[in-house]
Amino acid sequence: MRRSFNARPAWPGVFLLALLLQASTTLAVDWTPAGESQRQDISVDLAYANRTAVRPSDGKQVTAHLAFFASRTFRLEVIDLGAGSEPAHPTLEAAFRAEGCVAGVNGGFFHPDRQPSGLVISKGRRINRFETAKLLSGVIYSDERGIHLVRRGRFQDHPSITALLQTGPYLVEDGRPVRGLSATDPRRRTFIATDWRGHWVIGAITSSLTLAELGEILAFPDVLTPWRVDRAINLDGGSSSGFFFDRGADRAPVTLQPWKRVRNLLGICPR
Repeated sequence: MRRSFNARPAWPGVFLLALLLQASTTLAVDWTPAGESQRQDISVDLAYANRTAVRPSDGKQVTAHLAFFASRTFRLEVIDLGAGSEPAHPTLEAAFRAEGCVAGVNGGFFHPDRQPSGLVISKGRRINRFETAKLLSGVIYSDERGIHLVRRGRFQDHPSITALLQTGPYLVEDGRPVRGLSATDPRRRTFIATDWRGHWVIGAITSSLTLAELGEILAFPDVLTPWRVDRAINLDGGSSSGFFFDRGADRAPVTLQPWKRVRNLLGICPR
C-alpha cells in the first residue's frame, strides 16, 4: 500500500469554508427586534403594534405601525377619494371612519392627474383597467370567499370582487424575499402581508428603507410579525404613506397622515 506523507487533513479548510458561509448568511439577514421582544397572541382577531427592528452591523433602525387582523372576521375595503380638486374626505381618519373601517393604510399608485395606476375596484365599481406595467406585479382583493394576494399572471377576474388594488412589487413569496428588489431609493413604505393561514397585517414603515430591506425584514418571523410571512406586497409609499388604527372610544387613534393627496385607501372593515 502506497502512503503519501505530504497529505494534510482536509477538515480545517472545510470548517473554515462553513464559517465563511455562515457569516455571509448572517450578514444577509442581519435584522433583529430592537429591545425586548414582545410576544403577541396570534389568536386575537385585531391588534395594533408599534415595532422597531435594528440591523446590528450598522445600527440602522426601522420603526413600523402595524395592524394585525384575521380574514375570518375582517374584509378589505378600497376607499376611492376621487380625482377632483378636493378629496371625498378631508383626512385619512375621516375616510376610514365614514366607511366603518377599524384600520387602514394608503392604497395604490396613481398618476399626476390622480388617475390610478392599474385596476382598482371600490365597492364593486371598477376604476381604470388591468395593466401589465412591471411595477404592478400583484393583486390584493376581497370577495365572498375572503382575502387574496396573488401574482398578476395568476389573477382570475370575476364579478363578485368588491375591493381590489393592482400594486407592487411583490416583497416576499413562499416565505423568501423576492430577488431583484431595489437596494436604492430608501423612503417610507407601506405594505400588506399574510401567512396564508388567515393571519394578515397592514403596515406603514415610518423610517426610510429600500424595497430590498423591507423584503428581508418581512421574510423573518419575530422581527415585525409573530408568524412566518408567506407573501407580501408593496403599496404606494414615500410621501403617500398613511396609517390609521382605531383603538376604541377611550383611547386616541393611531394616525399617520400622508404628506400629499392620495387617490385611494386600503381599509380593514368587519365582515
